[in-house]
Amino acid sequence: MESWLDHFASTNFRRSGDTAHDLKTPLNVAVLNLELLRMRVAKVTGGEDEKVNAYAKAIESELRRMARIFDTFFVLSTPPKDDEQPAEIDLCPLCTEAAAGARYELDGVDGSFKIRGHDSRIRQALKMFFEGASRVLDEVDRSASVERISGRFTVAVTGKAASPDFEITKIFKFYYTDMLGNADLSLAAARLIAETYGGELNALEERDKVSIRLSFPGE
Repeated sequence: MESWLDHFASTNFRRSGDTAHDLKTPLNVAVLNLELLRMRVAKVTGGEDEKVNAYAKAIESELRRMARIFDTFFVLSTPPKDDEQPAEIDLCPLCTEAAAGARYELDGVDGSFKIRGHDSRIRQALKMFFEGASRVLDEVDRSASVERISGRFTVAVTGKAASPDFEITKIFKFYYTDMLGNADLSLAAARLIAETYGGELNALEERDKVSIRLSFPGE
């Protein structure tokens, strides 16, 4: 890495926590003032207004979503706060554990596959990967598998999209909203962690099947 870029990255790591706090503070103030404004309008107009309340609720929801995005991005794009050094990690048992937690049975996960990273972050990425994939893929005929190709460990969840409005380009965005209208950062956050350790998270769509794939390079 070029010296100036290394310095840039180090500075970003050191300041990320303060930056997240600085960005959230005006958002929290905005939420508070929005509620005060709603109460003031109600007092001036002589009562609650349904449309005003709906607009205020929508604005508050977006402000709170923005705060979650700031938190997720600035925390996960930097090393853990305890300053532990990346260590050798065996992906196979971690992947098996995360899959079981999401009620998947994995094929091809025998043996071991070593990568270098922070144990807590890799566990978090795997957990959010399986959770996020489960939300966008139909439970019927959904399956998970593992493969090792060209020195990379890849775990994939494959199935049919849970919604007819499924768009493969949107599921990794921090502003993604699921089919029930809920904000969902899980796949975006899992991809951020994966890329931090040299991995990848992507999706392929072939006919009526979608395959969401998380991979890491070996040591």
